[in-house]
Amino acid sequence: MPRIDTKLNKELKFRQASGENITYPNDVDNTHPTYNSENELNKSPESTIDFTPYLREPKYTLEDVILPKKTRNQIESTICELQYQDLIYKDWGMGQKHKLDKALSINLSGLPGTGKTLTAEALAHAVKKRILVVPYQQLESKYVGETPKNIAKAFEFATSQNAVLFFDEADSFLGKRLENVSQSTDTAVNLTRSVMILQLSSYEGIVIFATNLIRNYDPAFISRIRWKIQFDLPDKEARCKIWQVQIPRQLPLDKSVDFAELASQFDSVSGRDIKNAVLKAVVSAAKENKPTEQKQVTQSHFIEAMTEIVEANKASVKPELTVTPVNGNGDLSSERIKSISN
Repeated sequence: MPRIDTKLNKELKFRQASGENITYPNDVDNTHPTYNSENELNKSPESTIDFTPYLREPKYTLEDVILPKKTRNQIESTICELQYQDLIYKDWGMGQKHKLDKALSINLSGLPGTGKTLTAEALAHAVKKRILVVPYQQLESKYVGETPKNIAKAFEFATSQNAVLFFDEADSFLGKRLENVSQSTDTAVNLTRSVMILQLSSYEGIVIFATNLIRNYDPAFISRIRWKIQFDLPDKEARCKIWQVQIPRQLPLDKSVDFAELASQFDSVSGRDIKNAVLKAVVSAAKENKPTEQKQVTQSHFIEAMTEIVEANKASVKPELTVTPVNGNGDLSSERIKSISN
C-alpha cells in the first residue's frame, strides 16, 4: 500500500493538532512506521490534561488594583465593551463587520510587578466570570503535536465553563514563528504558534494574555489582539496608595511613618517591590529585642527594606557591553570586540 508523501504528512499533522478528526484514505498504508500506534499522528486528537484544578473564582477586584490613570482608563474601556456588547454588535451592527476575531482579546504588557496578573483576576471579577489560569508547564509537551492539542483543549474548556481564559507569560506561546525550519522541534514551534492563531481567530469568549516581553510577540498575534494595555511603573500618587493599602489595620505604626515621603524617595519601584518592602519592614520590627507591646514599624524600617530591594534589583540587571573606539582606532570587527571583552 502507498505511503503518504512528506508534504501531506505535515499537513495532516497540522490539521490533527488543531483539533480536526483525521480519517486516513483507504489506500494509505497506516501500518507503516510513520503511522503506527507509537507515532503522534495516530494518537488521539484529544488532550489528556484536566484543566479543572486551574479554574477558580477571581481573587481580586478592581478596587484591589492600584494603577496609573492612563492604564485604569484603558481597563475601564475594556469592561465597557462587555457591558455594551448588545448595543455595539447587534443594535449598531458592528457584528456584521467583525464576523471573525470575535474574542474579546486583551494583552497586558509591562515590567514585572506592575499588576498584570492582579488585573486579569479583577477583569474576570468585573464581568462575573470564573478565571481559567493556564499554566505554561502543563501545556508544553515533549511530544511533537501535543502542545497544540493542549492549547486547543484550553480554549474548549474555557468555552464550556464560560470562563475568562488567562495565559500568563504569553510570549512563550505568541513568539515569532521560525523562518528557517531545520529540525522537528522547529516545526513543532511553528505548529504551536499557528494553532494558537487559529484558536484565537475562532474563539468567542474573553482571553487575556500577560507578558513582560511583548517585543517577542509574532506580529500576527499583535494584530489579532483587540485591547493592548501597557503597564508602567506606578506614579507618585499610585505609589503612595500602594504603600497605604499594604498596611493592615492592626499593624502598629510609629508616628514617624510618612507614606507620601516614601513614595517620593523611591520612585522607580513596582507595586510588588512595595509589597515586599512592607513585609520585610514588618519582619524587622517583629524581631527587635523589645516587649511585644513596645514593638512598632517605623519609617526607618520601611526605608531600609526598600533600599535593600532597590539594590537587589540593580544587581540583577546585567549592564550592556558597549564598545567605543579609543585614540582614533575604529576597528570594531568581531575579532576586535572579542579581544576587548576578554
